[in-house]
This record gives sequence, C-alpha cells and structure tokens, in this order.
Amino acid sequence: MCLGSVFFGDRGAWLTVQYLAAHGMRPAVDFGYFYGLLPIFLGKFWFGWFGLTPTAYDLASLVCAVAVALAAARFARTLRLNPIGVGIIIVALPIAIPGAYFSLAHGVEAALLSNSLAAFAENRRRQSLALATAACFAKPEMGYFFGLMILIAIVAAAAHRARDGARNFDWNSAIRQTIPAAVVGTLLAIVLGLEFGLRSLIASIIPAGGIRDYHALGFGLFNRGGHEFLTLNGTKLVNFFVTVVPFWILGGIWLAGAGTVVASKLIRREVSGGLDRRLKESIVFCAAAQVVAALVMFGGPTSWINYSFALVMGLAACAASDDFNFAPVAVLAVLAIMSNYGLAYSSHGEWSKWSYSSQYAHVWISPAERAELRTIEDLTRGHRRIVISIMNGADTVWPGMMPAPTAYLLPGNDIGHESDRTIDAINHAEFVIVPVQKNPAGARRYLPWLDHAIDRMPVVWKSKNKDLEVRRNPHPLPPAS
Repeated sequence: MCLGSVFFGDRGAWLTVQYLAAHGMRPAVDFGYFYGLLPIFLGKFWFGWFGLTPTAYDLASLVCAVAVALAAARFARTLRLNPIGVGIIIVALPIAIPGAYFSLAHGVEAALLSNSLAAFAENRRRQSLALATAACFAKPEMGYFFGLMILIAIVAAAAHRARDGARNFDWNSAIRQTIPAAVVGTLLAIVLGLEFGLRSLIASIIPAGGIRDYHALGFGLFNRGGHEFLTLNGTKLVNFFVTVVPFWILGGIWLAGAGTVVASKLIRREVSGGLDRRLKESIVFCAAAQVVAALVMFGGPTSWINYSFALVMGLAACAASDDFNFAPVAVLAVLAIMSNYGLAYSSHGEWSKWSYSSQYAHVWISPAERAELRTIEDLTRGHRRIVISIMNGADTVWPGMMPAPTAYLLPGNDIGHESDRTIDAINHAEFVIVPVQKNPAGARRYLPWLDHAIDRMPVVWKSKNKDLEVRRNPHPLPPAS
C-alpha cells in the first residue's frame, strides 16, 4: 500500500487494467497485457462491489492469500505431516504468501495452483487438473507445467502390468480423470471469449507477451533480474542472512536433490503404501515446480515469491518422509525465521515513518512524500496533468488526473497503438509527471521513443532525491473530445 507500489508499481497498474477493460478496451489487443482474462473477469465483480481502490485490491489479495493458506493446511492434513513438517510451513508462511500479490493475476494463480497441489496430494487428480486448467486462464505460465505433471501422473496410474507380464492401459480411467478439466477449460473459454472477444482470449492464453517483456527487461535468474535478487543491490553481507535469499537458494537446491532421489524410488516402485506413494509424488511435484520457477519463470528480483508456496510445501513433505533426515529442513526453518526477522524489522521501520493518507488513494506515505505530492498538487491544480510510468496506477487512483492511456509501458509489449495513444495524451496534457531514469518506474530508460515527446518540455520541479520530476507542456493541444 505504499506510494511506489500503487502509483508507479504493479498493484496500481492492475487497477488501471480494470479501468481500461471496464471502458471497453480489450486486454492484449488494445493495450499491452501479458496475464490471463480470468482475474479481470473476477475483478469486474469484486471492484464493482467494493470500488476501484487500492484498499479493495488489498482485500482481494487477502482473499487469495487465505486460499493459499487453506491449501497448505489441506496439504499438511492429507499427508499427515509430522511436527517438523508443520513447523516449516508455519515459520515459512510469510515466504509462501506475500503481504500483497503484485497483481490479481498472481493472486488468483497462486490460489488455484496451491489448491491444485493440495488436491494432487489427496490423490484427487481430476480436481487437481481442473484447477491447473483454470490457472492457465489466470496467468499462462505455471498452470501449463502443473497440467503436464498431473497428466504424467494420470498416465502412469493408468498404465499397469498384467499377471502375464503384458502392459495394459486403462483408457477409461485416464479419460475420466481429464473430463472435469476439459469442461472447466471449455466453459472458461466460452465465458471469457464472449466477455472480451476471441482475439483477446487467444492472445492471453499464449505467454508470448510475457516472453517478449522478460527478454527486453533482462529478466531471468541468470540475467539482470537474478543478479539484483542474489546481490540485493549491494546489501551488506551481515544483512544478507536476514533476507529470503539463503532460504530460497538452499531450500531450492535441497528440494531439487530430494525430488531426484524420490523420483528414482517411484520409478523402481519402492513405496510402502498409499500414503508413502502420495508423499513421494508430492515431493517430486513440488521439486519440479520449484526448478521450473527458478530456471524458466524467474523474472525480476522480487519474482521469487510467485511460486514459493510450492517450495515451502515441498520442504514440509521432505521433513515428513522417512527417506531423509529432518536436520536439513530444521536448518532451513532457522533461515526462514531469520528472514521473518528481517521482514519484521524493515516493516517496523516503515510503519514508524509512514502514515495513512486518505487524500492520496488511501496509500501509506512518508512525510517527505506527502510534502512532495502537495507541491505537485499546488503546481498542477486546475490543469490537465498525466503521469507516465512503466507501470501506471497514478492516473487511475490519483484524483484530477487525465485518463490513463495504458497500464504497462513495456518495451516488448507495445500493441494496440499504445505508443501513439501515450504520445497523444502527453501532447494534450499541460503537465507531465515522470519518474526519471534511475527510478525503476522510469519508462524512458526502456522506451527511447518517449524522449522526443518529453524532452521538449522544460522541467519545472524535481524531487529532492531527483527520482520524480514535473514537466510543463509549452504548447498543449486543446482538451480531447
């Protein structure tokens, strides 16, 4: 609920996504969008009831978080986790569940996939596959991999060896397991296609836009995004161990190794009953999900949290398995506690410095930020003004702003004449508020075409830390009709 997150970050940009969709613009066709349509459809009703505000968004994020917590509880109950397994879930819950999801797409996907994982552990493959299918309509990434893993498990269960040594395949059982997923996928495709159009549906279930943006922004564990995460932008070594990095790295390596060991035992059918088989299958599932999340779907420095519920649930299952000593998981639990301490310490510092602001979209801001916003208000009040940011929520939640031309200004996702629409909005504005290039929200460091539209405007105010500036348009066009 901070200023940067709502005005210039993902959470505010999601409110702009809802605003644009509510005004007839098609996601992934008329404006750049790289998630699924299901969260926008759900948001239509949620924000219709509670209003298009950051507070309503935070409540929706909380609902998703509760759903993930319930999935973890289902997982622990069905696998009969021991106290060590339950303990790692408890102490690592702030790692598995963020304070607020980056977008409603992230929250809905996490809620669906975590419950898909819990249903898989309960041996409810048809429910698990149906939830994974729905997740593909929320965010077209991990849902596809979950579906593949579940289908492999269904095929493996349907294939059996007869007494004479011949291999048989139970086609009826395999097909019955997939029918609910087919029904869910078909119904969602029909509903979302009717709501947003066929082109928007097709574009949103193929992760092409996300792949382009990841490449253009230098995302990935072994690229700039991963480097910023692992080094924490130069954080002192003494502070390194009270961050999530040691737990995430060491936990991921341990879980990947445990998954490899357990997978070999499953292949050799070295199981001691139904519960042991489900426990081993769950470990393999979680390990594979964590490896894919780290090596394939890792984005910016904060994207580690997107699928961390699978990491935490997988480590909990390892602690309950007789195949492993619980000591490594206990060490990881200590690292999780240290991470919690770092989170609590930083949160307390922010809590003591920031205060709630009813004037500025109900966000929490520092005294310096409040003074800067008042200065901008005094300077631009009564004039047409717009904010240009790589992720734009300010134009939607800041009273008195011109309508947002788009939600995301990303280099790999300029579609639907977004650049022309943005430049047109700038030309009609009397004041343009922009984060400068060193600010993560600064679109100009990614989009050179903005230079010609903005550099001709003189700077009339700049914040003390020089990361936000106000420019005046010397020759604004008349108000748009």
